[in-house]
Amino acid sequence: MKIEFNSKYFIENSNGVSANEEILNIISSFLDEKRYKHCLSVGTLAYKIAISNNLKDPIKYYFAGIVHDIGKNLDNNSEYINKYLSEKEKKYPKYMYHQFLGYYLVKKIFSLDDEYILNAIKYHCSGRKNMSAIEKIIYASDKIDPLRGYDSSYMIEAMLNNFETGFILVLGENKKFINNKKLKYSDNELTEECYEYYLK
Repeated sequence: MKIEFNSKYFIENSNGVSANEEILNIISSFLDEKRYKHCLSVGTLAYKIAISNNLKDPIKYYFAGIVHDIGKNLDNNSEYINKYLSEKEKKYPKYMYHQFLGYYLVKKIFSLDDEYILNAIKYHCSGRKNMSAIEKIIYASDKIDPLRGYDSSYMIEAMLNNFETGFILVLGENKKFINNKKLKYSDNELTEECYEYYLK
């Protein structure tokens, strides 16, 4: 399938945006129900943030959101890992595998060559330094998805008002959460460089 960002695959109306059944069936075939709902929610939020910030091609933000976790249920699958991940990517912590798998799966399944979208998928979990607008918005939308079950409304509002300053807020809050929980989600150079670059 060659993805095209028009009415063939996506429908925009006063209620927002949605993908057609073909795309949704592909995504759902890779995910359990909870993760699938999360992806749809992230896509909707990313779309709203793009619209609110007057960004070009908001459907691309929606698409990146609904496919960002397509590799999530495969991050322990050695067949996919060996097929798609480079030796360098395999050296990162396993919780990061799904972002790399997602990059390659979306590129292949949807015949997509838009690196702007693909990199938003590739770095949505870790972040990195010098991120594009769509990378920041997918990263943030994933972290503040209302379905995560905590009050993220102030961060959503910040992203809707100004995604650049909103992203800094989300990143800072995420770093505090990780530190407070003593989680090892920053034990990689991509996240460390992201923190250092944006949270000076």
